[in-house]
Amino acid sequence: MPSIKSLDNINTSSDLYGHGEVLMNFIKLYENGDFPKVSLITGEKGIGKFTLVFHFIIYIFSKFYKQPYDLDKKSIDESNLILSKFNSKTFQNFIYFPNEDKNKLSIEKVREIKKDLNNSTLDNNPRFIVFDDVELLNNNVVNSLLKMIEEPSNNNYFILINNKRNKLIETLKSRSIETKIFLNGDQKNTILKKILDNYDIEDNFILNYSHLASPGMFIKYYYILSEMNTDLNTSFYELTSKLLEKYKKEKKEIYIDCIKFFLEMKFNDNNLFKKQNIIFLIKFKNDIFKILYEYKRFNLTNNSVLNIVKNSII
Repeated sequence: MPSIKSLDNINTSSDLYGHGEVLMNFIKLYENGDFPKVSLITGEKGIGKFTLVFHFIIYIFSKFYKQPYDLDKKSIDESNLILSKFNSKTFQNFIYFPNEDKNKLSIEKVREIKKDLNNSTLDNNPRFIVFDDVELLNNNVVNSLLKMIEEPSNNNYFILINNKRNKLIETLKSRSIETKIFLNGDQKNTILKKILDNYDIEDNFILNYSHLASPGMFIKYYYILSEMNTDLNTSFYELTSKLLEKYKKEKKEIYIDCIKFFLEMKFNDNNLFKKQNIIFLIKFKNDIFKILYEYKRFNLTNNSVLNIVKNSII
């Protein structure tokens, strides 16, 4: 399974797994002139929503430029000219904004985008503007974004990706046509197997913990934990302290999510329940999830989390 590295080091796959039916529906809507000007794609992070959008856009422009896209296999050929334009960042018809790091969308950036969108592309072909992690945007940025997407030009299409890690601001949802994306158990296992064929991940780790996260996030968590030499014997306090430091420095949600994943790993260990009262453990887990939410929302100190963790034997 080849991996495409582009769009400011965002990784996606040249093969689409599990969402072929949704892709075909998107293509049909577009070719019939019915694809929404503002789309909202909702689903768990790491199940391939961005990859779905990427394949949809590659297909659309492959038709314009008569480039290869295998619609039967849902696969992007390495010789695809549009792919080359993506990788060299010379493709004017696609704009992408991730929002989970310290460079997330701001009101000033929205204004810059709006100004740029007033200019047509050189080829006068459609332009797709994709905003990822929109659930992480604050009210002020959302209000600014709404003013822009409520007046799309004929050639501009806005695609919003909601990863459900925070509650989405309702006004953003109400202005969009929503498509909910999910994977059933069989699809998840199939995708995970195909992806893991190309990654060096321990079999025991796959067997014991792959059910705790989406395929994409599972791989990210594995490599973060591996880089930190983490296993089940690592104290929850030690790992939480290190990941909070990384979050404070880089402002990437993945480190907070990785704390939660490691806690789920601990809870997946049957020996834990032999050492602790189950009611205590469930309360502890709920307390951790609550303080991590408040930690992000109110920019609390690391000690606000660590003080809750330090007395635990987990």
